[in-house]
Amino acid sequence: MAARGARGVRVNDRVDASPAGALAPIRRLLEDGVGRAYPGAVLEVSRGGEVVIRWTVGARTLVPGPQPAAPETIYDLASLTKVVVTTPLILQAAAEGRLRLDDPIAAHLPESAASAVTLRHLLTHTSGLPAWIPFYLETSGYDAVIARTAAMAADASPGSQAVYSDLGFILLGEVARRALGKPLDALARERVFTPLGMHDTTYRPLPARRGRIAPTEDGTATEQAMVGEEGRRHTWRRALIWGEVHDSNAHAMGGVSGHAGLFGTADDLTAYGQMWLGGGRGPRGTVLEEDLVREATVRRTPTGTRGLGWALAGTDGWWGAALSPRAYGHTGFTGTALAIDPAHDLVIVFLTNAIHLGRDRTEILALRPKIAAAIAAALC
Repeated sequence: MAARGARGVRVNDRVDASPAGALAPIRRLLEDGVGRAYPGAVLEVSRGGEVVIRWTVGARTLVPGPQPAAPETIYDLASLTKVVVTTPLILQAAAEGRLRLDDPIAAHLPESAASAVTLRHLLTHTSGLPAWIPFYLETSGYDAVIARTAAMAADASPGSQAVYSDLGFILLGEVARRALGKPLDALARERVFTPLGMHDTTYRPLPARRGRIAPTEDGTATEQAMVGEEGRRHTWRRALIWGEVHDSNAHAMGGVSGHAGLFGTADDLTAYGQMWLGGGRGPRGTVLEEDLVREATVRRTPTGTRGLGWALAGTDGWWGAALSPRAYGHTGFTGTALAIDPAHDLVIVFLTNAIHLGRDRTEILALRPKIAAAIAAALC
């Protein structure tokens, strides 16, 4: 028997999770990761529009004492922001004729120093821009970080190689803001979250939601290590990061950016994934044009591992070789992951706060493809 979930996705209430059941290997892997790869996790899998797995293991926080993870736990989605906010807003702006994907970025950000870079280059991570710059060491405020990002020149010829770049999506977020005429968080809420019933997905969650939020790192040891001596004089966050964005560039921008800053739940991301499987249609009508959904989810880079925003099956796909060649998805540094496989009508949402255990992410990186393989073996 199936019930209707809060987001309009059917929920199977007779899933066989017994030790001898088909899904048992998935459950074992998920439980084995507790304390090694993450303090806790939420795994939600939908197939054919029906949620067949909605499992939680472990704790959402270990401080001041363990508190169990729940399906309603809100996670810092980190770089999932790139494909849940920025990519659809840019595609919507293209559908409305407010921009073209092959426009040079300077057509929308005249202050940009990367004059040969197009919006398509930014979406496919082929702009030649650096992967990451710690802007927060020298400036703060949304406008100031945008100005510093726009002033960066490309390190390589646009289109020549794919190098995953936060900078590109910082710029794309600002392009969306200017093209569509509202702040990025307002655009995301009005154009993506509300139409899809994603009630728990937001930038800058209200303090009242803290009891549902999974904290991330205790201080910012990860980024301190990344900058080394250069950050010696910086005033770092030293308390547990809980309810505010982990990424320091997004934090310096006030918590709202095109590359990071989003918080959300597994149910909401399942609804988002179902919209992509539906060719851009949600429960309240069209969110994305079907031709742009197709364009975004096929190979657009020299190595063939990137679409528009999305990572595709291959070295950039966190699921390894488990899913079909048509699969696409993304991850977030905090320990979050999303995969969509049209060939199997499958959405996988795997949310953790792995960074809560420390900055070594070896275990979560190794475990994710195993879980995807077990899901594929059971359901595909």
